[in-house]
Amino acid sequence: MHSLHGPGFALIAITVFCYLQSQHASTGNYLLTAGIAMGIGLISEISQIPGSRNAQLKDLVVNGIGIIGALGLAGSFDKQLRSKIGNLARLSLPAVASIALTITFVPTIWYGYALVKQKQAFPTLLEFEHRWERATFNQPGSQSPNLVQTPAGWPIDGSTIAHAAEAGQWGIFLSLHPLPDWQGYSTLSFVVASTGAEFPMAFCIRDVRPDKNSLSNRFCKRIYVNVTPQRVHISFDEIQSKMEERLFDFSRVEAVVFSASRPGNGMELLIDDIRLEL
Repeated sequence: MHSLHGPGFALIAITVFCYLQSQHASTGNYLLTAGIAMGIGLISEISQIPGSRNAQLKDLVVNGIGIIGALGLAGSFDKQLRSKIGNLARLSLPAVASIALTITFVPTIWYGYALVKQKQAFPTLLEFEHRWERATFNQPGSQSPNLVQTPAGWPIDGSTIAHAAEAGQWGIFLSLHPLPDWQGYSTLSFVVASTGAEFPMAFCIRDVRPDKNSLSNRFCKRIYVNVTPQRVHISFDEIQSKMEERLFDFSRVEAVVFSASRPGNGMELLIDDIRLEL
């Protein structure tokens, strides 16, 4: 998660800096620490390329902000550094550090709050009623659904539902990340509809994949959606019966994916109340 990169590399930077200062106190340790910490981040991203995760430039940016915040905070209390920089820099340093640390830690705190609320709502995975649920929407390579007012006649009580419209050549692609442990349940269900003409939608779930190029970690099903809302039930037995290479791991569910690829047809999808059932 991007939200965990900043605090993690802020901690790395402080640890490296304290060690360097304990060996030889010098203002040059700030640049050396920044170089070491960013180097660790770069190596970490490169090492992900052959694995199951994708390297992200955004991760390096978040790492850098965390490093700046940590070193800026250290520099604000470093008399040796403050004696070597001008008045404007001395005044600016605490402000820059505070801004960087705020950017670094606020998303992490928000994500932690979302995890607590997710656990409280379980076995309801997503209701699309709460702002904290957006922590599961913002995933690399995925659209983020809009929350729109619940239309008249919708079968589920509530004020908002998810709405997704086609975007570019890929049509609709929503990858949502609920809590991963679905053990003890037997069925996944959700409500879905279109805003106009009927079209086929692909629904997939995937667990943590054994390798980046493997398709053995996912179950997909075609569902035809139209203006009449329908509650779709997908049993875990059905999922297991379609797995060819291995059993689906319901203790490590990575994502649920809604997609439709008929670009240019003005497709719009409505989704609500994704839940597990016994």
